[in-house]
Formats: sequence, structure tokens, C-alpha cells
Amino acid sequence: MAVYTLLAMHLYLPHLFGIGLQLPFNVMGWFFIGLITLLGLYHCHERRLLTSRFWLGTVLASILLWIPFLYPNNSVAEQALPRMLGLVAGLLFYLALQQCRFNARGRRYLLYCLLAAVSVEILLGMIQFFILEPGNWFGYNTKVRSPYGIFQHRNVMASFVATGMVLAIYLWLHEAKTPKHRFLLKSLWFSSVLGAGAILVVLLQSRAGQLGLLLGLALLQPLLWQTLLKNRSKRLLASLLLIPLGIVVGVFGLDAFDMSKRSLSIYTDADGRFDIYAHALRMWLDKPWLGFGYGSFESAFYQTYATWRELTPGAKPLFTEMGHPHNEFLLWAIEGGAVPLLGLLIMSVLVLRLLCRLPIAQGMAWIGVLSPIFIHSQTEFPFYHSLPHWLMVLVLVYVMDAQYGQRRLLSPPGAWMRWPIRAWGVGVMLFMASGLYAGQQLTQYARNEQHSQAQLSAVINPWVWYNRVEFYRHHWQLIHALLTQDRAQLLAYADWAQRFVRHTPRAGVYYNAYLALGYAGNEDQAQQLLAQARRLYPNVQLLNRASIQRGRNNLGAITAHLSASELNNAIPLYDNLRPAIGGAY
Repeated sequence: MAVYTLLAMHLYLPHLFGIGLQLPFNVMGWFFIGLITLLGLYHCHERRLLTSRFWLGTVLASILLWIPFLYPNNSVAEQALPRMLGLVAGLLFYLALQQCRFNARGRRYLLYCLLAAVSVEILLGMIQFFILEPGNWFGYNTKVRSPYGIFQHRNVMASFVATGMVLAIYLWLHEAKTPKHRFLLKSLWFSSVLGAGAILVVLLQSRAGQLGLLLGLALLQPLLWQTLLKNRSKRLLASLLLIPLGIVVGVFGLDAFDMSKRSLSIYTDADGRFDIYAHALRMWLDKPWLGFGYGSFESAFYQTYATWRELTPGAKPLFTEMGHPHNEFLLWAIEGGAVPLLGLLIMSVLVLRLLCRLPIAQGMAWIGVLSPIFIHSQTEFPFYHSLPHWLMVLVLVYVMDAQYGQRRLLSPPGAWMRWPIRAWGVGVMLFMASGLYAGQQLTQYARNEQHSQAQLSAVINPWVWYNRVEFYRHHWQLIHALLTQDRAQLLAYADWAQRFVRHTPRAGVYYNAYLALGYAGNEDQAQQLLAQARRLYPNVQLLNRASIQRGRNNLGAITAHLSASELNNAIPLYDNLRPAIGGAY
């Protein structure tokens, strides 16, 4: 855990941006989760399994999240498999931690590891904002100056830092005062996290991060006052004053680097979230029991919003490429209906029930530690963007469960189970190791204008970037068909594109399919597809009359001697599938 939180979590490699396994630090994180799971469960067949009522209840609640795969609306349900496998991997990782039989000191070291991860990210963020210059190796944009650490996104960085700040105070309140020199060093560490973290939370200008931090600090107040009244710790009180001092320094940094443009408007502008939440609620109420089907949110959202917009005078179109409703409960309710929503609610109740066993001040403090990430999950999608957020929640809940929960001993699984469990851990590690290399292969392919089909075929693990690899392969099919005037291949590309947009609707894919149908002579079908695309995305310039006319005119200038890159530039084609990262938010 220390190797991961101090080193591997902060790995930066060139990439094509996105979420999940499209980011190298997430791939490396899953490698370590596979390793920890393998080590923790390696001898599970030799002795009774130690677990808890909380874990058993969570497993039963998780089964509810799998039930929608049995529904009849599962045409694109495979798109939801990555998050379902992530849930299963999280449960096994949690069970592996339980088998380690950590005592109170061992569990505290796990929390130190989490705080160490936050500390490294804070250091990285400070370097990004105050030190890095244009053209840096990290690819950090010094004009925007949003110190996002390894996460590539301001809100994800902010909720991570906010969680670390609340955790630092919690650890301080439970820190042994002896030996004195060791306590002094830890006090300096905690103080540094509070002061520097406050600076970053201001610089990041993230409403989700700031709200999560405020709520976390508010929930810590009862325990904090109890400790101050009992111990009268001047050092703790002085360190808490570093938070407002850090805020002042952060505001100064915003003005000094001309970043104050966003600082006031973000607190009064909803950024379109009201429209997103309002329509997401309409979708849920439209199909509250079975939902629209796993994996279909993005497509269903734009289809239903287009219908609603046509019936509502004055309604404005939304941003494109939005694959999440910016609320975790809404995502599961829209795609799976009532049953998975019930599963999530049960998990939440299980956490609260666990904390009800504590004195009220302790229980509120633990809720405060979890608050920044929970608030973020209700306003965006941190668990899909950042594995460290998922791991942090698992470790925090494990520590609470191990300290205050009700333990259960299960009979050891049969000896035959050791091989599937070991195969799972080894399989995750091999998949992620090959996926890390495959990501670099695909990044080089996408950034090289003279790329070839051979480079794409050489990607050793296309499943990590499955949708993008599929897009690139069919893009080569389209290029070959246009150069050779192969009507059958053009129609085959259009058929694939219409299947693809059922789960990953992109205006550019519609545009390419329209050109393919038009060049193949299927004008009626091409116009029908174009009308469908414009209905979904009325504000996309690629689909306006001028762009369409330019593309059709350039089709007539195609000659067989053109290269792939020349053909892309001549028409031009849509040749880079952008991930759905939440539109402009």
C-alpha cells in the first residue's frame, strides 16, 4: 500500500485523456489492487475467512445491481460491465484487507498511506501552479494554471485534497502524544496538509471540493471541540488557523496569476447542471422500474432530451459527449430502474448503521471524512475518473468496519477455490500491465499523423481502449472504401456506425456515416441519418449546412493516390473519438 500511495499512484505517462483505464495512473492502480487481492486471499482456503456483517450486507446489496442484466432492454448492457467488474474487484479487495488481520496500529498505518498519497498530490499541485513553465514534461497548461495533480481534472483533485485535509484533522485528534519528537513530526505533517491543501482548494475553484471540505469540517466540530476542551492543545489550534491563512494565500494566487475570472461567477452560475438534473429526473420518472437499460444513458439522454426540447418552446440544446448525469444515484436509476437504486441505498444505510454504533461525535467525524468524495459523487463522477477515490473510500470504510463493526467468521472455501481466486489476482495484474503498454501504443498511433493499420493491429491489449480501437479500425475501413470506391464496404461502415451510436453517440460518427452513405449513392438513407444527428445535436458545427456541403464537395476530389492522412485532411473526416467526460463540466 505504501509503494502504491507514495509512488505508483502518481505515475504520469503520455495519454489521450479520458476517464477510467484511459488514464495510466488508474491502470497502475488496478495492477496494485490485483496484487493486494492476490496476497490477501492467497491462503484463503487454509483457514476460516474473517469478514463482517457490513461486508456480507454489501455483497447482498451488490447482487441487486446485477439484476438489471436480466431485463429485456439489454442491447448495449456490455458497456456497463467495466463498472460492474470494478464493483466486484472492490469487494474482493475489501475482503483481502480483512484477511490481513490488521490491529489498530496497522489500520492507522493504512490511513497514513492515504494521507501520504494526498500529500504527494498536494506537492505536485503546488509545483504545477507555482513552478512549472510552458513546454514542461508533464503537459501542464501554464496559461490555465489549474493544478490538477495526476488527475487531469480540477474537481477530482479538489475532492481528493479536501478528503486528505479532513483526514489529517481526524488523525491528529486521535494521535498519541508520546514519544514527543515523533508526535511533533506528525503534527508538522498534518499542519502542512491543512495549510497547503487550503491553498489548493481555493486555486482549483471547485465548488464540489469546497462544499465537501466545508461539510467535512463542520461534521468534525463536535469531536474537535471535545478534544480542545479536554487537552487545550495550542499546537492544534494554531494549525487549524493555517486553513484560513491558506485560503488568503490562495485568493492572492488567483489575483497574482489573473485567475479571478472564475472565482465569483462559479458560485452564482449553475453551469447547466439544473437542466441536466431536471431532465435526468424526467427520464427516471418516465421509466422508474426497469430503466432504459444498462450502458444506454448517453444515447437515451440525448434521444429523450431532443423529444422534450421539441415539445417545449424555448428549450436550449445541451452540450455533447455527456456520458453521466453528474449524480451517481441518478445514473443507476436511469439505466437500471428501482432495483439498483435500492441496492445503492442499502449500501448507504449499511455505512450509516455501522457509524451508529459509535458515540455521536465520533460517528459525525467519520461521516465528515467521507463527505468530500460523497458530495463529489452527487455532482460528478469521481469513481469513473479516479481509482484513488474508489480505493480511498474502500480503505476508510474498512478501517471503520474493522474497528467498530461486527465480525463474522466463515468456513474456509474449498481447496479448489484457491485457483480461481489466484487466477483473478494474476489476471488483473497481467491485464493491467499489458493495458499500460497498449495505452502507450495507442497514444503514439493517435499522435502520429503518418500512422498505419499495422500500428493499430500491433496494440497488444485493445480491450482497455475497446471503443476507441473499434472506432479506429472502422475508420481505416472507411478510408479504404472511399479510396477504392467500394460500395459494399461503405455500407458496412454505415451499418457499424449506426450500431455504435446506440451506446456511444458522437456527432462525428454520424457525420462520417452520412458521407459514406452519400458516396455509396444511398442518398435517402444519408439524409435520414443526417436529420437524426441534427435533431440530437442542433448546436454542433460539424453538422451545419456549410460543413456538410464542404464535405460532400470534397468527396468528388478523392483520388486513389491519396494517403490516409491526406484523405482525412481533404474532406475532412472525424478521426479522433473523444471520450464522454461530462461535456463542459
